[in-house]
Amino acid sequence: MTTNYSYYIIPLVHIQTLATSIRFAARRLGFPNNVNPRDVIKEMEVSDKIKKHTLDKIKRRQAAHENCFENEAVFIGAVLAGNQVGLATTWMNTMSISYFLLRCIYIYSYINISTQKKTIVRTIAYWASNFCFLATFVKAGMQYNSSAKLL
Repeated sequence: MTTNYSYYIIPLVHIQTLATSIRFAARRLGFPNNVNPRDVIKEMEVSDKIKKHTLDKIKRRQAAHENCFENEAVFIGAVLAGNQVGLATTWMNTMSISYFLLRCIYIYSYINISTQKKTIVRTIAYWASNFCFLATFVKAGMQYNSSAKLL
């Protein structure tokens, strides 16, 4: 019997989301605002202590962090739906591990790519990671409907 790792990937994806936060970068740059941390970027903008390219990178990190949160619940839903209807363990493992790895590429490219032409890497990683959970929902729906007893 193959081990189903998809449930284990859920906390890993959440840790990935948390690790994308600007919190540690902000502290390292001298902005340790734990009272109102959502104001840190504004504080950086008005301080003139941060170079523009560094501030832009911080903003991209924050945007990647927010996007991770936006996608996390949908990924979790796909893991739950796929496992609930009994999709193959091989599919669930491939989908969840691929999602995690594609999100690593997405996050890295979002933070580090600063030219329009190269952002295609981020776009491809984004849509490929979305395909993982979207395909899982479709497969789960098909599996459910093929085994559902209709009236």
